[in-house]
Amino acid sequence: MDGMLASLAIEAVTYVALMVVFTLLAFVSRGRDAFTWSPELRQSALTNVLMLHIGGLNGVLYLLTIVPLISLYHTVGLPVLPESVWTNVPFVLKALVALLVYDFSMYWVHRWLHTGWLWPAHAVHHSDTELHFLSWSRGHFIEQFVIAACMVFSSTWLGFGIPEIFGLALLQGLHQHYVHARLDWNHGFLRHVIVSPQLHRWHHAEVEAAYDKNFASIFPFFDLMFGTYYNPGSAVAVPTGIGNNPDNNVIALILYPFREWGRMLAERRRVDAPVETA
Repeated sequence: MDGMLASLAIEAVTYVALMVVFTLLAFVSRGRDAFTWSPELRQSALTNVLMLHIGGLNGVLYLLTIVPLISLYHTVGLPVLPESVWTNVPFVLKALVALLVYDFSMYWVHRWLHTGWLWPAHAVHHSDTELHFLSWSRGHFIEQFVIAACMVFSSTWLGFGIPEIFGLALLQGLHQHYVHARLDWNHGFLRHVIVSPQLHRWHHAEVEAAYDKNFASIFPFFDLMFGTYYNPGSAVAVPTGIGNNPDNNVIALILYPFREWGRMLAERRRVDAPVETA
């Protein structure tokens, strides 16, 4: 009980700190408008925080997911780089390799999440019409389990353990809060090196030209390599969301993938049903 209360206290302090940091960054970017939160934005923020703790993998559940995934990786007998590979390798270089391997893997997992039967689980994240730094918290537990598996498997292949995986998850989480923030920044000469808020907003854009673009989480040169890079300029006024947005509440978001899968299954059965002839 004490551990749970401590975890909740840490998360509460973290959210307050993030809110202060990103509000200040928004003030630098947009001026006093940064302090104005519309009713829609406030509802979105509340839904996203609740979604993290009710419909997603929060900090505690994420940690509980890591150990079984590591065990599964070893049980299946997948390869692991020997420890000797990292002898005398500086920590910074080791961290950079971990981020590169993870983001390369996540690039393809992200593309996979945008297809077929996995899309409804990922669509929950894309349903936020008020994109802001808390939008990263809007994720369905099914999608988050897939992403956690990607991070754990790529890190385990490198020979890393729980401390390194947790550190990688922390770095990724902070960056994801940043790229979802309402900042129309493109990183200038570094725009092809580190994913920016502007680039990621185009990924969320409800604009046909931007569909299935900008899958990289950290390094946009993966999008450049595989032909999915898209950034025509300022994204500050670009609408976000999905075509059939669910209601902006936790229950609707949790149920959304299951309802979509039911609809898709019914449609497939209808198409596959034999046509009766007179």
